[in-house]
Amino acid sequence: MKKIAKLLSLLLCLALCLSAAAFASGEASGEASDGAYVASSEGSSAGIEYGYTGSGAGLTVSGAVNAQGEETVLENQAIIAVGSSAIQDSGTTSIVARDSVIVGVDPAPTAPLTGNPGNLLVAGNVRTTLALSQSHAYYINSTILSSNWAALSTDGAVPATEEGQEELSLYAYGSLARTIEGGYGAYSDLFCNLYLYGSDIEAAEIGIISGTYGSVVIGTIADGEADENMAARLTDGDKDTRSDKDQGSIVSGGRNAIMIHSVNLPPYWEYEGYSQEELPLHSTFIAVKGSTLRTDLDLDMGIEYDAQKQAYIDHTAGSVILIKSTNAELALVDTQLIADPAGTGAVLHSVYNNDTMFMNAVPDGEQYPGIQVYLTASDVTGDVIHEDYQRDMNLLLTDSTLTGAVNGYDCDHWNAAAAAEGFTDYALDASYATAHGVSITLENGSAWTVTGESHLNGLTVDESSAVIGAMTVDGVPTDIVPGEYFGDIVLTP
Repeated sequence: MKKIAKLLSLLLCLALCLSAAAFASGEASGEASDGAYVASSEGSSAGIEYGYTGSGAGLTVSGAVNAQGEETVLENQAIIAVGSSAIQDSGTTSIVARDSVIVGVDPAPTAPLTGNPGNLLVAGNVRTTLALSQSHAYYINSTILSSNWAALSTDGAVPATEEGQEELSLYAYGSLARTIEGGYGAYSDLFCNLYLYGSDIEAAEIGIISGTYGSVVIGTIADGEADENMAARLTDGDKDTRSDKDQGSIVSGGRNAIMIHSVNLPPYWEYEGYSQEELPLHSTFIAVKGSTLRTDLDLDMGIEYDAQKQAYIDHTAGSVILIKSTNAELALVDTQLIADPAGTGAVLHSVYNNDTMFMNAVPDGEQYPGIQVYLTASDVTGDVIHEDYQRDMNLLLTDSTLTGAVNGYDCDHWNAAAAAEGFTDYALDASYATAHGVSITLENGSAWTVTGESHLNGLTVDESSAVIGAMTVDGVPTDIVPGEYFGDIVLTP
């Protein structure tokens, strides 16, 4: 039934497109505020209601918007594009879309991306919105729909190097972003910042992709109203529409809720602090508060990839947060992580990157920042699978509970899985001598209930916390009491 609903919603996108075509003669055009060119014609469509989260009664249908001035404001618009972005902003422009529906329709069959973007392992041809350079985009009580590839995308960002400049930023407040047949909901790359406040993402493949050390903040309506940049664009009417200030964001992916990866490419090296040698030492930052990250394999429309890629995808399908050969810092406060039980069952999962040509590999014997996870005031059920044998993963639980198995694996495990499951293209190290793994610290009343055999390098338990299970350290049965433990740590239920 869910797949039928998604197909019906795609037909809705096509209907919206045809509606726009009926209004636009190709001769009508206009100027939005401050020089932004808008191909449009006047007309209304009161029937555009599916998935619409805004409060406007009628919408004016218009064509694609290419914002180029200082600030463009769009209100109660149905902006529809076929085969291209519906909204694009570049330079230092800002665009505000309020109570609007923005639709990108791909007239071609949905197929995997090719070329360098193909290593993202997502499908499609249309990015409904595209923010570039140092632009800012604000989507307020609006709905963004895409047939595939991307609903909210960023690209080509440049750093702020002069006084008064700001990095590219994309904001969503009380909004919905959705991809139907393939692709991702939102993207944050190097020098890109993504902010979701009381907004939902539902993507056929991946909810959010954080590229090479992008920044992602996911929070509540109240967090948005406390954000100075977001608050400056909100009207009293916008805030009145969202009376539940504790409303968090929900990020859902048919494969993963969040995928984090990084690549080491020449375009980045020209920036100070991001040389070929320095770039791999940076970390992606993800902050989540009062919100939910979840996977739902029924969202996946089953786009066909080649055998090696499909095997790799299957190996990670259902993992809530997937981290591919990169350093990451995750701050998760009052956060729900919900893994589809039909998948891996993992709430955190690190792997060797499939983009083997440009990945940030760690030379054997060196120590990179690794993966730091701070779980605060959260109750999480699901496994932690650490298969990136080139980095450490450190988990800090504060006033939180974890119910699941936690395992750090070595190179031999990864190679064996690749051989057994059919993704040997992504197993390039014959061996790796340096031992990395997982360490867990529990503090301030935290508890870990072990549900399956678990392997750690380190465990720290404070006086107020507990681990429910049995433990050996270097093969010796050891009572789990407050203290620090290091070595070959094995825990069982």
